[in-house]
Amino acid sequence: MNNLQKILNNSFLYNPVENWFWFLGILLLGFLFKRIFSVVVSNIAYRIIKQETQNVPVSNFVDLLKRPVEFVISLLIIYSAIDEISFPKKWRIIPFGKIRVSEFADKLLDMLFIIAITWIIIRFVKFFALVFLKKAEENEIKKDEHLVPFFRDIIIAIVVFCSFFLILGFVFRQDVLSLITGLGIGGVALALAARATLENLFASFTLFTEQPFIVGDDIELGSMIGTVEKVGFRSTRVRHVDGSLIVVPNQMLVSQTLNNLTQRKHRRHKFFLRLKLDTPITKIKTVVNEIQHLIDNHELTSNHEGHVRFDAIGDYSINLLVVFFATTPDYWESKDIRQEVNYSINKILEKNKVELASPTTTLFGITDDKNIDDDY
Repeated sequence: MNNLQKILNNSFLYNPVENWFWFLGILLLGFLFKRIFSVVVSNIAYRIIKQETQNVPVSNFVDLLKRPVEFVISLLIIYSAIDEISFPKKWRIIPFGKIRVSEFADKLLDMLFIIAITWIIIRFVKFFALVFLKKAEENEIKKDEHLVPFFRDIIIAIVVFCSFFLILGFVFRQDVLSLITGLGIGGVALALAARATLENLFASFTLFTEQPFIVGDDIELGSMIGTVEKVGFRSTRVRHVDGSLIVVPNQMLVSQTLNNLTQRKHRRHKFFLRLKLDTPITKIKTVVNEIQHLIDNHELTSNHEGHVRFDAIGDYSINLLVVFFATTPDYWESKDIRQEVNYSINKILEKNKVELASPTTTLFGITDDKNIDDDY
């Protein structure tokens, strides 16, 4: 027993061997049970806030919180282990201005603790965003589905921003107030340099307050038609009807005329039928009446008044104007309805033996008498 005590009292790297055993034991046992501790802590936290979770599964909460909690537990284990040993004052880290090892370890652990707590807060924000999204789905409130991701990202950005200044003030002992004041003065130059980004940011607030569209709406902007997939700080992602993904700056969405196709209950179709000039007037009347009857009685076009008119006599054709409304807001469904109408119109033309016109050009030959005289 005395021999064991002598061994434990021996000095190794300026610390008793017993302290090194405690150091290694805390690390070994701590990291061995770290995952179990993190799951237990996550489950306890879930039970505390269970009433506000809107039936979100506990597995989602544990998956979000497990890694940051493991990180905090790891830091506590390392902190407890390091507390069992001491570093000589002459031990310094030269690349960091000859700072003492003990001081460097304290600052590093403090900074990592702040980062870990920030990580946990961010995971809580993401979890409550899931809760609000779940609530929006149950109530079928699409506006909340649109707003929750946006405000989630804003809150996360604010948390990270505050964490950064907390590290500067608490760990590195900087005058945060002076630094913020300096940033305020330099913010004018920064605002000028980042003018486009700020315009898009303010435009995003306009989109969320006025809500000309929400995620999932079909919009038309200029010649572009697509479905809104995500609205971000700077830009909005739109899935074009051809399948490509288009990133549109938010400033463009608020500065141009935007057509929300989802808000309308039908789609208008307008086109011309160009018949041959020699088509008899009786056949023209018959075709007009039959197409009008088709549009008025079709189950997918009869909810709105359609029009078929003898519009004009052109250079090479008789022009019939056809206007009808497809009773669907969906782009491709309306195209299917127009296709059915086109098939029926084609049958009407075939039945009445009416042909469509095509542009024609007549060339007239000119005889040059002078060339003829030259042959004699």
